[in-house]
Amino acid sequence: MITNTKHISYAGPSITEEDAEFVKQAVLNGFYENYKIYVQQLERTFAEYIGVKYAIATPNCTSALHLSLAALDIKPGDEVIVTDLSCVATAFPIHYLGATAVFVDVDKNSMCIDPLKILEAITPKTKAIMAVHYLGHPAAMDEILTIANDYNLPVVEDAAAAVGARVKGEKVGKFGEFSAFSFQGAKVAVSGEGGILVTDDQRLYERAHLLANLGRNDRECVYWSDEAGFKYTMPNLTAALALSQMRRVDELVDKKRKIFRQYSERLNGLEQLNVHHEEEGCMSNYCYPAVSLTSESKITRDDLLKQLLAEGIDSRPVQPRMSPMPMFQQRYENPIAEYLDKNAFILPSAARLSSDDIDFVCNCIIKFLKS
Repeated sequence: MITNTKHISYAGPSITEEDAEFVKQAVLNGFYENYKIYVQQLERTFAEYIGVKYAIATPNCTSALHLSLAALDIKPGDEVIVTDLSCVATAFPIHYLGATAVFVDVDKNSMCIDPLKILEAITPKTKAIMAVHYLGHPAAMDEILTIANDYNLPVVEDAAAAVGARVKGEKVGKFGEFSAFSFQGAKVAVSGEGGILVTDDQRLYERAHLLANLGRNDRECVYWSDEAGFKYTMPNLTAALALSQMRRVDELVDKKRKIFRQYSERLNGLEQLNVHHEEEGCMSNYCYPAVSLTSESKITRDDLLKQLLAEGIDSRPVQPRMSPMPMFQQRYENPIAEYLDKNAFILPSAARLSSDDIDFVCNCIIKFLKS
């Protein structure tokens, strides 16, 4: 009989004594003339890690995405093409600016935006493409960039969960005009909340930097705002934990990939279940390892998740499609995204999971699928 005496967490970070010491030092020494020291170190460290010139640390990834679109001058009447399957925080910045999010379908395995559907959705109103590296798996950047170049469209990478993921050896975050990452507590490297925006374009960086700091340049008059900007700067204390985590980000990515490998070894070959592996030429960080039920399954995804929860296993559905949500006016037919919305789910991948925990999750899934 399968029994479990502890809660198996859906997600959660690896926090060390060194992380705690970084935060302690920021509390003790991160004010007065040092009030930006950890933010500035994080921005330099992160930009160097990705391989770009500029970074702006933000309160969260949503604000980073908002900054990117505002700096690209997205405005009412414009259209931005985006995947239908993502956290709604992907599309909200488009909505904030009064533009229209045009939701397109996804690839069935990677669950990332389908480049062919991007082509079908382009109109004279299209002003940008939002490429989401969904659950930590890279989008098809070669194809997306070819389309973007052909139509002279900027690309924003929503890399919220994808730090360390790669396409043909290049880290995600290097491909778009802007790229945004998250340090939210369920991601690979965390700061509780927090985000960061990166770019290689000096003009775009300067524009986003101005908007992030209440529209102030502080060059001619202290506290003078040239225009209505946002308060989108990361606190120094938050940056201290993110900086400490970035010092061992490759180790954290390796931990996630090791967790996925164990799931893959146990769950591959089940006719009722499809394990979503990285595509050829891509390296996923497997921030959120995903599986989906096939037509052979006699149990629904939601019923399976309820049974897992009864065993103390916190497994989650993928985020629902965004296009049916009430704030978005139009409706889109995206059958693959709709299928995954109903059948895909994310396996527990908290950093503290043991090999025995993962085996327990797999044993429960196998049992419930076969019962």
